[in-house]
Amino acid sequence: MDNGDPRRRTPRGQLKAPKFVRFHRDDNAAGCDEIFWEDPLTFTPRRGRNGYIDAWGIYPHDTSGIRDVPGPQISKRTMRTQDIYENYHLPIPEIQFINALIERKVSQLQEFDLGDLPKRDYTLYISLPFIEHLSYRRLDRYWRRIRVSGGTPLSVFADKVITPLWGWVRNLHAHVFHDFKDGALFGPKDCNAVDMMHLDKSGYAYIPEEPYYIAHFLRDPGDVMGYHYDFGDNWFVDIKLEEIASLEGSTGTVVVLDGAGGIPPDGEQTGSFSWADYLRKARHSTEGKRRAVDALFGATNYSGKQRLANPLDFDFDVFDLEGTRRAVREALDSKASLPHASKQFVSPVGGGLDSSVEALMLRLGVYPRNLKRGAVIVQTPVAGSRYTFLEEGVNETRRDNPGNTACACCGSPNDLKACGGCGQRYYCGKGCQKAHWREKHKNECKGARRH
Repeated sequence: MDNGDPRRRTPRGQLKAPKFVRFHRDDNAAGCDEIFWEDPLTFTPRRGRNGYIDAWGIYPHDTSGIRDVPGPQISKRTMRTQDIYENYHLPIPEIQFINALIERKVSQLQEFDLGDLPKRDYTLYISLPFIEHLSYRRLDRYWRRIRVSGGTPLSVFADKVITPLWGWVRNLHAHVFHDFKDGALFGPKDCNAVDMMHLDKSGYAYIPEEPYYIAHFLRDPGDVMGYHYDFGDNWFVDIKLEEIASLEGSTGTVVVLDGAGGIPPDGEQTGSFSWADYLRKARHSTEGKRRAVDALFGATNYSGKQRLANPLDFDFDVFDLEGTRRAVREALDSKASLPHASKQFVSPVGGGLDSSVEALMLRLGVYPRNLKRGAVIVQTPVAGSRYTFLEEGVNETRRDNPGNTACACCGSPNDLKACGGCGQRYYCGKGCQKAHWREKHKNECKGARRH
């Protein structure tokens, strides 16, 4: 504030007072985007490709409509200013701006009347933009088409549908959903994934996703919402509503209908743009293809998978429909992930592991005693490594929140009741409960009750 003067020099060199946010006297606003001098309730959000508004509409875009985030500039500003504001228990100006947008969006959502949409089935076309098709630029090289209930909570959709749909690793990275109508962001509450350090390049803040359904954002055929996975490597997903079934013709069952393209890498510093670059080079040279295959099999989600003897024989475009259905089915028949205790890679020095409470807290970001009753810390070895493992918190005997889960048999989020024996799985009706009992739950239920 500099002797009471609220004005700061904008990136364009103009000295002026912001319309809404307040800068600390020790913050000269260097590196702050011009848009934060505006009023968050009246500003014009920036639009990108197809006229979409993503990430609150605060970031610039290049000539192709692709979000152009000045990462180094933002990181430098965050490092310089966060202590200034934390010492005074104040949010940085960027967060002040976003908080006003969050408050308005939450208020708007409270007034929505979804009618019977949460009970109706949606046909969704889910694709990876920015990756060129081999033959036709207007077609998607990677896509999946699914049927899912409009009442599916976003948290379940992300954890048990989208992640296995692409073959990514559950509870490893952060994510946000984008409402392309106004740029509002929704993500997992209290997420502590390692890539949350890049949240300032991914919208600064988001609304907890848990209370909201797919139907809150996709209400008419043709509506599109976005999904951003892994704030470090940056995978971008478009989710388009193609069809809404009649209430009478809806079952709530999750069905993978079709798709194209193989499993993209999760890790190896590879996201939408870098993987597109790998694929372009693979198309034009054998060395490029070898490097793309190496990147793929070096990724976390390819850990333990068998390579072909000749990497040039690998086909990036093979879509395994039955394998994808199986992966989604297995995710639905499992406990919800715990974003506040996300997976972390651990590589003990010299093979020795410090298992003290303090060491666990530093690695996982949460004290074991702060995990809710029924949750435990689990360590999973990484294939091909002698010492490295993934460590996360999981619900072992604690029930999922009935408002944020799905039928363990079919994936429906509607009319759920817990198993009367163990309480560890939910079902939408007696038919699914009996079918799942015969298939596998008979043995699981006995084990859970003994535990």
